[in-house]
Amino acid sequence: MTAQEKAAIKNWNPRYRRNVYLYLWIYGILGAVTGITNDAALSYFDIVAPGLISGLNIFNAITALLMSLMIVWVHELGYRKILLILPPLTSIFLALTTITTNQIIIMFAYIISWTAIGVYDLMYPLMWTSYVPKEIRTKMFTVVMVVNLVAQTILTFIGGKAVVYFFSKMQGISYDIASNLSAHTAQLSGSYLANYTNAFRIVLILTALVNVVAFVLAIFIKDEPKDYRTVGMKKPQTPEEKKKAFEALINKKTIMWILYIAGIQLGARLVVPYIPIYLNDYLHIPRGITSTINTFQTAAMFIGYFFAPFLAKKLGAIVSIAAGTLTCAPLMFLMANGRHFGTGITLFVIVGVLLFLRSGLANATMPIQQEVQMIIVDKDMRPAFTAVVQIAYAVIGIIDGLFTAFYLLKTPAGYANAYYIATALYVVVSILLIVMFAKQYNWILDEKKSTSNEK
Repeated sequence: MTAQEKAAIKNWNPRYRRNVYLYLWIYGILGAVTGITNDAALSYFDIVAPGLISGLNIFNAITALLMSLMIVWVHELGYRKILLILPPLTSIFLALTTITTNQIIIMFAYIISWTAIGVYDLMYPLMWTSYVPKEIRTKMFTVVMVVNLVAQTILTFIGGKAVVYFFSKMQGISYDIASNLSAHTAQLSGSYLANYTNAFRIVLILTALVNVVAFVLAIFIKDEPKDYRTVGMKKPQTPEEKKKAFEALINKKTIMWILYIAGIQLGARLVVPYIPIYLNDYLHIPRGITSTINTFQTAAMFIGYFFAPFLAKKLGAIVSIAAGTLTCAPLMFLMANGRHFGTGITLFVIVGVLLFLRSGLANATMPIQQEVQMIIVDKDMRPAFTAVVQIAYAVIGIIDGLFTAFYLLKTPAGYANAYYIATALYVVVSILLIVMFAKQYNWILDEKKSTSNEK
């Protein structure tokens, strides 16, 4: 730790530090929830609401739009009030998916609960740019994401195995037999299917209960209007003022950034939401082992985050981000050929290693990306720009959703072809990011090098 970093920590505003620490706990709980919703919950919905899974990206696009509407209210309500709203929405509607078989209601509950879950991911970049000293900001971006992932990794590992455990107990069979049956869910029927589904329901209800703790912690956050907006600043009234505000939000650098984000999301959403299904249903890897592979994949994200401060310092922000994305391409190409890797332990190990490396490389620069996205606009524009990015996510989600629902995932081979498409997109957007951003913005996180580069 440098002398500047030590001084920044020593002089850190106590209220700011308290809010940061509280949110670290809250985001850790959210990580635990995500460990279930990103793995076991998707397999559950594949059974009870297959229409939701086939059009998953469309529903995720709707949640992105709702997230964009909710996050702009930070400018008016502040951090604390938003964080008090999110836990009840998450828990109530997540639990609702377990007490009904009506697909429409399940889809609606999914949209609301996943919207609330997603807003947590938008909150910490806003809070960190307000509360964390710039000298330690990149490291604290890494810390908050690591805390989330530690909890997510643990619950991803436990979640799938808990489903198999509850299934074995309700069915009166051994864990090993239950695990083998979980690898071929399409063949389950009668009491086997009913008990397997109920095992998922138990896990989801427990997850909803755990999330209540996040509400309790949010009560103790203390924010002030100056934290999230310029106090005393009037809203744009005249056409000239509105034009100026619009130009502060939408300009060359923000448009270029959105183009990069859109390209990455276009590829990632073709594969990431479907990883549990790709492993379980396409490669026929047992449910418990699928959760283990996903656990290691999540752990790779955790490891990758630790490299962010080093990469930002040595390579610069833009080069680091582009390099992380570009190196994922060959791994994605190999994943598309998963059925050629044999069976049994050989298949498990090769696929697990590929996903581990892809996840680590793709996420090693995520803290840098989150920080860059916040500092390319001023404080008053951050919630609005975050909303604009979410709208871009929604548009991409709709495109992906229509593509997967009506073409790509019409056959099982579509799960593999998605990796080919993502490979091409990753290469293209990496090159575009370097060409469009590197010269001017590579050292945007380093004031000394940025100033020197401009001269």
